[in-house]
Amino acid sequence: MARTADHGARRRQVAEALMRTVAERGLARTTLADVADEAGVSVGLVQRYFRAKSDLLRFGVEHMYRRAGERFQAVDMSGAFHDRVYRFAETLLPLDDERRVELTVWLEFLPATLTDPEMARLHQDTTRALVDAITHGFEDAVRDGDLPEGTDPRGEATRLVAFVDGLTLHHLVTTREFPEEEIRASLRAYLDRLRTAPGSPRPSDRAP
Repeated sequence: MARTADHGARRRQVAEALMRTVAERGLARTTLADVADEAGVSVGLVQRYFRAKSDLLRFGVEHMYRRAGERFQAVDMSGAFHDRVYRFAETLLPLDDERRVELTVWLEFLPATLTDPEMARLHQDTTRALVDAITHGFEDAVRDGDLPEGTDPRGEATRLVAFVDGLTLHHLVTTREFPEEEIRASLRAYLDRLRTAPGSPRPSDRAP
């Protein structure tokens, strides 16, 4: 058991080093030697666990998604529905050093999903699982009266994920225009929109 645990710890150590290196240097300029140096191990040890750079990259992405899943599980789901959704969605934003590294790496990895079928499958499966989880929450909210009747749970879940991805992209690339307080406020405003029944007139559309 100890040998297996040590094996898993080594792989995680290398995956963490991979993410730090990619976040700093970019995917194209990252080599196995760079990752080994960051992890404080030999290139031979890295190659013992990962025969090719593509194997290492896939494991790094899996490790990143696994950490995101652990954060989802730790979210406080008490209180009002919109507060719960906000806390859940907030875990997807790069609001601390750990998530900033992860999401910088995520942006580096996305182009690989266009040419690597296994990377594409991993990204699609993970995104589908995220949308499914939010959809189930929204379905429960409609049933409990926390969301208006007529809400499309899956459509809203898909749009929420896309919106958060957009906030992430702009915060990482154009931080001055999309600082932390702005993306937090934007997420709150987006979720407040869900309180309005679909098809109901906006105040500006009502007759005087």
